[in-house]
Amino acid sequence: MGIDWAAFLLVALVAVVSACFVVTVYSVGLRLWSAADARAGKYTVKDDGTVGPATAGFPDPTAASTAIRAFRALAVACFAACGAAVLYGVYLIVPAFH
Repeated sequence: MGIDWAAFLLVALVAVVSACFVVTVYSVGLRLWSAADARAGKYTVKDDGTVGPATAGFPDPTAASTAIRAFRALAVACFAACGAAVLYGVYLIVPAFH
């Protein structure tokens, strides 16, 4: 009985690439969501250089620009892609689903 090193390396490589994909796409989604919040005026830069909540209150949500909506839609698409990748991985692991 021997170890099939090629199959082992293939599984290891796919696991690393998949993990990097999920982490990268999720972080891009968070960045897009944050950019939408920044464009909406929910955050301000204070005098000491730190970022905090807007002091004038939140803007009117009905006045959202096209860029804000696009950022939010892309962020949701990134989160959905992460969820789909994770669910596909669970599908491949659990034999009862086949």
